[in-house]
Amino acid sequence: MSLPTLPWLATRLKLRHYSLLIELDRSRSVSRAAERLGLAQPTVTRSLREIEDIFMTQLFTRSRRGLEPTSAGLLVLARARLALADADGLGQDLAALGSGLQGRLRVGVIPFLSRQTHDSLWHHLLELRPRMGFVAEEATTGTLQRALLARRLDCAICRFTSVGAEAGLEQHFLYHQEPRLVVSRDAAERLARRGLDWPALVSMQWIFPPQHTPVREMIHSIFASAGQAVPMPFMEAFAQKTLASVLRHMPDAITILPDDIAQEVADISGARVMPQRLQWNLPPVGMVRLRDATHGALVDDLAEAIRHARLTPG
Repeated sequence: MSLPTLPWLATRLKLRHYSLLIELDRSRSVSRAAERLGLAQPTVTRSLREIEDIFMTQLFTRSRRGLEPTSAGLLVLARARLALADADGLGQDLAALGSGLQGRLRVGVIPFLSRQTHDSLWHHLLELRPRMGFVAEEATTGTLQRALLARRLDCAICRFTSVGAEAGLEQHFLYHQEPRLVVSRDAAERLARRGLDWPALVSMQWIFPPQHTPVREMIHSIFASAGQAVPMPFMEAFAQKTLASVLRHMPDAITILPDDIAQEVADISGARVMPQRLQWNLPPVGMVRLRDATHGALVDDLAEAIRHARLTPG
């Protein structure tokens, strides 16, 4: 069987074809896809046949669960999502230029990012690019990495991961963080007298970050190194205001946070940061981007500015 060549695809493939494939994958039904796209069902069926002719292979099969993408279909769908993300980004960049802005930068950050890092980030960007438009997103490391790979973000300040490196993301070191126990004010004096009494700590009301995040995984390793079973948290949260409110109102509340975030949460909640050091192997925080990122030089300058700000007293 012959394979489709670039000239063949370039003269026949349209963005609307990609949109149709993605809707078919989402709906798993020709009729539902037709309804959502506002098209007649025969039109969708005919368009799918046309797209499969362009790629010279079957992209979907029918099963009891509805339409299922073939191996070729999964490959085409992955590229379709990237193509549509690029097209959407281009449209928004052109709209920014049309409104007088000098481009647009989409930045992602993890929730456990200190005020100092936030200030360095935006001070540098707003000073260097006062006429640039910005999109800011806050999410966990895994979510930000997926957004980078899907080209929905230009850069992200998040944690290093092996998955990111293997996927082709450039990871530029910014800084390390150390863990600290943060406890409600009522419990602080009692714990200060006991030291690191892990059986007593396990029985307290724990707040953990969401599952499958680097901080959550490292908290589990801290309990393992102490020879203790991981307690069942009464709450999962990473919003600093939520953490502060719970620590303020629950007498036995306790959590483990990176040192700079721990102090910020303690300052607004009245909680206490315990002095004891914990075993920690949390991946460093870095500036992460695609190797072919549109604003690669700007992102690299931004990373250097953040590193410099953290090394500068005051």
